[in-house]
Amino acid sequence: MVKFTRQLFLGISIPFLITTSLTHQTDPPAKRRVVTPALAGQVTIYRDTYGVPHVYAQSDAGAVFGATYARAEDEFAYMEQAYIKVLGRAAQVQGSAWLPWDRLVRQLEIETYSKQEYRAASPAIKALCEAFASAMNYYLAKHPQVKPQLLTHFEPWYALAGYRLFHLSSLDEFTTDYLQLPSLHRFTGYLSSTMWAISPAKSTSGHAMLFINPHIPLDAPYEFHLHSEQGLDISGQVAYGIGLLPLSGHNQSMGFALTANKPDVSDLYRERFDAVDTLRYYYGGRYRQAQSWQDTVWVKETTGLVRQLVSFCKTKHGPVWTAKDGQRVALKIAKLEKGGILDQLYAMARATNLSEFKKAITPCNLLYNNILYAGADGHIFYVYGGAIPRRNPRYRWDRPVDGSVSATDWQGYHPLAELPQLLDPAKGYLQNSNSSPFFSTQTNRLNPKDFPPYMCQHERDTPIARRARHLLTSERQFRYSQLLEMAFDTYAEQADTTISGLLSEWKSWASELKNEAAHFQEPIDTLKAWNRTSTIQSVAASLYVGLLLVPEANGPYPQLRKLDQVLRLLKTNYGRWKVPYGEFIRLQRPQILPGMPTYSDKRTSLPSAGLPSRAGAIFTFNVEGPRQSTKLYGVHGHSFVSVTEFSQPVGSHSVLAFGQSRHPASTHYADQAPLYSSQKLKPAWFTLTDIKRHLEAVYTP
Repeated sequence: MVKFTRQLFLGISIPFLITTSLTHQTDPPAKRRVVTPALAGQVTIYRDTYGVPHVYAQSDAGAVFGATYARAEDEFAYMEQAYIKVLGRAAQVQGSAWLPWDRLVRQLEIETYSKQEYRAASPAIKALCEAFASAMNYYLAKHPQVKPQLLTHFEPWYALAGYRLFHLSSLDEFTTDYLQLPSLHRFTGYLSSTMWAISPAKSTSGHAMLFINPHIPLDAPYEFHLHSEQGLDISGQVAYGIGLLPLSGHNQSMGFALTANKPDVSDLYRERFDAVDTLRYYYGGRYRQAQSWQDTVWVKETTGLVRQLVSFCKTKHGPVWTAKDGQRVALKIAKLEKGGILDQLYAMARATNLSEFKKAITPCNLLYNNILYAGADGHIFYVYGGAIPRRNPRYRWDRPVDGSVSATDWQGYHPLAELPQLLDPAKGYLQNSNSSPFFSTQTNRLNPKDFPPYMCQHERDTPIARRARHLLTSERQFRYSQLLEMAFDTYAEQADTTISGLLSEWKSWASELKNEAAHFQEPIDTLKAWNRTSTIQSVAASLYVGLLLVPEANGPYPQLRKLDQVLRLLKTNYGRWKVPYGEFIRLQRPQILPGMPTYSDKRTSLPSAGLPSRAGAIFTFNVEGPRQSTKLYGVHGHSFVSVTEFSQPVGSHSVLAFGQSRHPASTHYADQAPLYSSQKLKPAWFTLTDIKRHLEAVYTP
């Protein structure tokens, strides 16, 4: 059967975390003795009617304990697989294909540095890590029917290893290729997360507003709310099976959002090793001794587990690889050893105003994130954040530098004050869709000349950022209800560019097409008349997205050739070319079970009006088509959608693409999908009074 070419336009995605299995094949563990942790006694979990857990506890550690326990109830298998990967034990479960990944994790010493960070952590951070591990172990003890693939006991330092996923995903395309690292699919595709902050002056209510929209795999986020008598009171999302606190969200007084940026946070050093003693390297006028070590990786084979011994070495700059050109090169990643991400997220979550929030982000421990703030204090604030090393400007830092001279040593990190940032711009809004900081608003714009080239890509603008600026300047003031609608805006910012090229070819070549003119005329007229806004009924949207997804055509009038491909595919698959967009662009929760396809035309799905990243619509819906399918299913894009107004009390709406639970039998497996499909958000209840009015269950762990 003819089908559309498989397409996946990647944004903030880590594919190994999508390989979740909802069943577990392992030997039964020893009988588990259930000992109720002290923290469990101080926790109450309120599940609202969408299954979102609101965890109330006496202490911050208790809130983390309860939230982790509730999350394990919903997605333990997903969480376990995530930690298996960040611990470098994937090959032990999934076989030799994952050996390169495990080698990378071991070479970067994720375990060693995570243990060191835990030992050096403050009492508060240690308490959070211990609460996480205690909750995971307690969940397993209380649920003997759950058969872990590998991890039958969780350690507190695992929490900090999970946050080093940021370090693993910070390497640029050149480094990954040059060192021949396993493909991480980090930020090599089309970056398209979205966040907006609206100032009180631009809000009809006089309250600041915040829009949060990470573009990651549609089933990656998890929503929860942590409330503690010690002061923690944060609602938001985590993702990829890791994390103790929201990566974006809000409390009663303020909220924050993240998108990925592209600072240079790692460097390659060409090392001069002695020809005889291959562990001696030259630096600073003399030879030094490199450190070497060995590690054991277990690999699952058909005959059972096979033990592999792997050897590594490192210089003062970092672990050493033999690159694809034969050179021995050391890799240095910002703050890999120290970590500090959980510390910063904890301080961000507890902030109540801009001054406290700036203090929270001052350590710059988040490696590569634009950060946006909006608060009840009336401020909106943006910073191009990151753990960005200060470097000698004489060197080209996007390629390997000479490791034998001290001139290439990092000179500390750029402090927060030196990073691109904007506060309360005159136009009353700030936005970022992975564009450079110089396109965040239309006034008070920053000057690229004020920042070193390794800090940010000066000219990077994106179609989604352009659409955001058009929307946010379309009216003098916005109502909260308008922002809820704008969160699912489907105007294709790039459509004019694509369609104008097609029309230009049509005008130039129509006279030569002769008998083929009738084949194109009506589809051309349909695209000309289109208002550039996608709906599930739109035939023009089907043609336009088809033009984006089919392979590039060679020869004269390539756009017409692509249109011909689209028309023939639609006729083959549907018997006609006039196919409504929602008939073949579908929303379906991926079902990842052994021997079964991830997506299937035989299972229930819903229509979607979202568009691929390249279209430049706010409602981003990147798709792929399974084999033997006539439909395309959403895999990435609009994953967690949240709009918050900092009134008193705070008002918020949110939606997931599917639901809170990964268990197909759960009522919350896909109960939010109809809302998402119809471009609506649900209330995100925050006060205990509202939570109790919309209560499904209340219990203690």
